[in-house]
Amino acid sequence: ATTQLYGMDSSNASTAAYGRQCLVARRLVERGVRFVELTMVGTDGMGQAANPWDQHTKLIEGHAANALTVDQPVAGLVKDLQSRGLLDETLVIFSGEFGRTPFVQGTNGRDHNPHGFTMWFAGGGVRGGQTIGETDELGLRAVEQPFTMRDFHATILHALGLDQHRL
Repeated sequence: ATTQLYGMDSSNASTAAYGRQCLVARRLVERGVRFVELTMVGTDGMGQAANPWDQHTKLIEGHAANALTVDQPVAGLVKDLQSRGLLDETLVIFSGEFGRTPFVQGTNGRDHNPHGFTMWFAGGGVRGGQTIGETDELGLRAVEQPFTMRDFHATILHALGLDQHRL
């Protein structure tokens, strides 16, 4: 049941491999490890380098393959942490290095966009079901309640019980 939850039995080798990473992360959290980072590398042989989310070309194909790789394992991780009573004390953050520009780069890619992107948090005392911020109508820049990198780090520190102003 656990391997199914994490997608480790998937016929997609990338999903199965990422599912294993997520299960190892859960086991580390159970054993008291305070920081665990999962990094997705190479997916399904599409010639992608170390950061497969960095889609300057083949955006649709690449992001579809990436979503297939992470969707079930990450959902399994969150569900498993919750069922074991670990989600309340574990902050799960899903983010990439940048957002993507809302316009095409070349013929079928998009460039980095540090001015408007999405990430999500679960557990760790963060109140669920809320959306913070909004981009302009193109999705290029944050225009409502921008959440800065300082805000991002302050949220993590707060979840860890640390006062950002005393560091």
